[in-house]
Amino acid sequence: MDELEQIKEIAAQVLADNDLYLVDVELKGSTGNRIIWVYVESEDGNVSLDRCAGISREVNFLLDAGGWHGKKYTLNVSSPGLDRPLRDIRQYHSNIGRQARVTVLHDDNEVRHEGRLHAVTNDKITLVTENKKELEIPFSDIVETYIMATL
Repeated sequence: MDELEQIKEIAAQVLADNDLYLVDVELKGSTGNRIIWVYVESEDGNVSLDRCAGISREVNFLLDAGGWHGKKYTLNVSSPGLDRPLRDIRQYHSNIGRQARVTVLHDDNEVRHEGRLHAVTNDKITLVTENKKELEIPFSDIVETYIMATL
């Protein structure tokens, strides 16, 4: 198992005992100085600094037990924030009613749509555009989705 998969497995194991779920893991830096980013989310929106610190301690302990002891790495646990695309269907559910920018693949071209995230099912989202047009977008067509900051 490669390093990224090992980290994902450990993070998922730690999160199984919480109401948090794993959104993404990024592994940056060189082999001698890894920077690990673990992004977690909660369906109720309760991702506090204290919760991230607790998850970080548990993941750190399991990484060291799993062969990372003595390796140089920095572990960061955080909620994804608005600058990261949505990766999990649960993120779509918790953002219903918010403005979103959705990039889709249409005839081998990327097309961007903006609007209010109106509904989410297992296979698609519904976006209501500024001119009140409802767009049904299958998850299979989505390249990326960002939630837009409101002023």
